[in-house]
Amino acid sequence: MTTINLAKRLDAQDMVRIVMDAKGLSATEAIAFSVNCDIYDRILRTGWASIALGLWGHGDPDRKWKKLDEPHIKIEFDELSQNLINDVMKKEDVKMETAVSYFLIFTMESLGYHI
Repeated sequence: MTTINLAKRLDAQDMVRIVMDAKGLSATEAIAFSVNCDIYDRILRTGWASIALGLWGHGDPDRKWKKLDEPHIKIEFDELSQNLINDVMKKEDVKMETAVSYFLIFTMESLGYHI
C-alpha cells in the first residue's frame, strides 16, 4: 500500500477531481485509471510532461481549481502500474507524486482538456 501525498500539489488534486467527476470514480480509482501503458508511452514519447504539468490551467486562469477532501491517497498499484510509475520516476528524475501527476496531465488530454 502506497500513500500519495497531494497536499502541496493543487494541480494534481484538480486533475484527480476532474477524472473523478468525469468517470464517476473515487480518488484512488481515478489515479489507477490514469496510470496505464498508453499514458506512459505518451509521457515518454513527448518528453514535455514537466512543461505541460507546469502549464495546467493556463487556458482558464480564473477557474477555481477543485481540491480533494483528503489529499493523502492510499492506493495499491498492481505490478504493471507500479513498474510504469517507477520507470517514469527514474527516467524523468522525479518523485512519486510528480510521476503520478504526469500520468494525470496526459489523462486530461485524453479526456479532451487542453494541456
